[in-house]
Amino acid sequence: MQRVIIVILALLLSLPMVFKSRVSAIKSAPTAFSVVSSARATVVRVSGDVRHSGVYKVNANALTKDVINMAGINGRVNRLLPIETAASFVVNGSDLHLRIHRDGTGIITAGSMSAGERMLLEIPLDINSMSETDFDRLPGVGSVMAGRIVEYRQKNGGKMLVRDLRAVEGIGEMKYQKLSKFF
Repeated sequence: MQRVIIVILALLLSLPMVFKSRVSAIKSAPTAFSVVSSARATVVRVSGDVRHSGVYKVNANALTKDVINMAGINGRVNRLLPIETAASFVVNGSDLHLRIHRDGTGIITAGSMSAGERMLLEIPLDINSMSETDFDRLPGVGSVMAGRIVEYRQKNGGKMLVRDLRAVEGIGEMKYQKLSKFF
């Protein structure tokens, strides 16, 4: 009877380890690519000529070339271009695409995830790069309100701070509090 109890306890203690080891939709960087940092993780999508396309969570001080290498390059690459992009730090919400040419040159295209993707992944939005459609996707903001926000931004030099949302007609304190969580 004691052996049965011990086996049951061992199984119960091992269950959390089994569930923690499951692969999630966001892949974490291997320890070799991790640098101990107090900064928050950066979420990056990698696609193109890589073995493991997907969304990765890496440390904020990760270089573009390291993130691409982590995704596993398909084929032989002699050099990555542009050099400035390969050697730059990744930005939260980056969308990296690798294309390998026949001569072994890897061309990196760096873009940004859409506002909808950033919201799903809980990545802060950039209020100055959002389109009217992006604002319309925010909860509590319809097409009319989205148009007002973009119009306000354009009238004020094309740049605005999150706190400037309070000055947009129709955004009161409660709506501002809800919206500011996305930025």
